[in-house]
Amino acid sequence: MKNFFKVLYSILMIVSIIFITSCVVNNDQTETIEIIDMVGDKVMVKKNPTKVACVSRTSYDLLVAFGLEDYIDGTYEKTLDNQWTQVLYPNSSKHFKYEYEPSYELLLSRGVDLVFAPEKRIAEAYREHGITALTISLYGNPTFDDYLTYISNMVTTIWDGEDIKTKAAKWESDVTAAINEIQNELLKHNLPKEKLYYVRGDKDRGIGYTDTKGSFVEYAYRVLGFDCMSSILESDGNKPSAEFICEFNPDVIVMGGIYQNKHVNDIKTTEPYTTLESVKNNRIYTIPIGFTQMEQVNIFTAEFFYDQANKLYPNIFNYDVNTMLKESIKEWFNVELSDIQIQYMLTGLGPDGEEMY
Repeated sequence: MKNFFKVLYSILMIVSIIFITSCVVNNDQTETIEIIDMVGDKVMVKKNPTKVACVSRTSYDLLVAFGLEDYIDGTYEKTLDNQWTQVLYPNSSKHFKYEYEPSYELLLSRGVDLVFAPEKRIAEAYREHGITALTISLYGNPTFDDYLTYISNMVTTIWDGEDIKTKAAKWESDVTAAINEIQNELLKHNLPKEKLYYVRGDKDRGIGYTDTKGSFVEYAYRVLGFDCMSSILESDGNKPSAEFICEFNPDVIVMGGIYQNKHVNDIKTTEPYTTLESVKNNRIYTIPIGFTQMEQVNIFTAEFFYDQANKLYPNIFNYDVNTMLKESIKEWFNVELSDIQIQYMLTGLGPDGEEMY
């Protein structure tokens, strides 16, 4: 009888150990965490997802640079069509091209376990069909001030790798250092607050196409000491009339996107913009291009600030942005660009020196 109980006890112990072990493994595989996305929606997300659709254009290059390229299923098609993406990250050809709003059927068929969606309505629609989706927006609420490091913080919350956390922390440190250094230097000078107008150039919608309140653009140029017109534009006001722009009468105009050089030429020959003092004085500046236009949060955000500080305050700043960009590209993507390629990037051209449209 004693032997029977000993055997029974041993069997129960073994079963218990197997049960406990299987529970631990199962919890590890299905562990979830609550994430509050950029529009305030609370979403339960599986830890360490392995097949992510980076449909939001501001998410792809950061995930690649942070070492998560093997966990990406695909990204926004225009990001993959960008010639700089192909040069900076040749393995981008392995990733699937998604439209701006891919169907839930497509995402389910590809086994995607997390979507970074560009808009709230899109993310909500995916969640209604059982797909985990977070909104990664180009806009903060009410401003972008508290969202600058949102993506890097989110990434290190969802994924556990120490190398990922180290890289994300490095990016945050670089961006914060750039902003602080520029702002501290500007405080030493008694500068008038000038007005700035931004022309958005990812699409060829003319001079009257800009960004609005809550955008990274509005935040960035406010950080740089300007009264950016975007701060007075509501979300549906990204197409101000020529009359409105002239009434605002910007002291400085900045242009981004693949159509920036076309728009620089257009504004110099198109009435009534030719009457603007900024046009007469040729105070028109451009913004570099990387995986995306750099006036959106991206892996080169620190270099964006240094570049714009140079261009907007040439008598104060003289950063060696060429070297900074070259070193960052080598660090993040292990790619070496020539000096002329860096110059093309800084002036909104493609890797071959040609326009990108």
